[in-house]
Amino acid sequence: MRTLVTALLSAVVILASSCGKEKNDSKDRKFVSVKLDNRIFLSENPKGLIYAPDFTTGNPADEYPQMEITGKTSTGDIINFTMVAPALPFKPGAYPCSKEGNSIMIVVNSGSYPATYSSQGSSDCVITIGSIDNVSVEGTFSGTVKDLSGTGTKTIRNGAFRAVITMIARP
Repeated sequence: MRTLVTALLSAVVILASSCGKEKNDSKDRKFVSVKLDNRIFLSENPKGLIYAPDFTTGNPADEYPQMEITGKTSTGDIINFTMVAPALPFKPGAYPCSKEGNSIMIVVNSGSYPATYSSQGSSDCVITIGSIDNVSVEGTFSGTVKDLSGTGTKTIRNGAFRAVITMIARP
């Protein structure tokens, strides 16, 4: 009888401990992902920098904080976007590329031919910060980008990012 009680008690302890919730590490993953027409680009561990305002250069553009997120795919493609804010801290919300200082650039180094796509002149390109704190930022981006070689436009869909950010002085 004692053996049966010990076995049952051991089985209950093992079952109870195996039913614990597993840790979800998906929020720890840092990335930039985008679909350009029908091709998906993914960069792991992008670099996020916030440049502090600098009032000593005489350049009015330097007087605003600027955030830059840059990711490089395993095939050498580069995804880069930049946002400016009226003041620190950056806040969640939309940062349209039609506003000076906000931009998206994708450099495709893989595939049949290299190309560079830019949001310059785009009226529908937007970067949206969903959440930001003093360590990380995450959000989405979408819109139309043009091929800088003059061969037309492409559409960005499902752009998403999560990056660790570091504040530095302007170079």
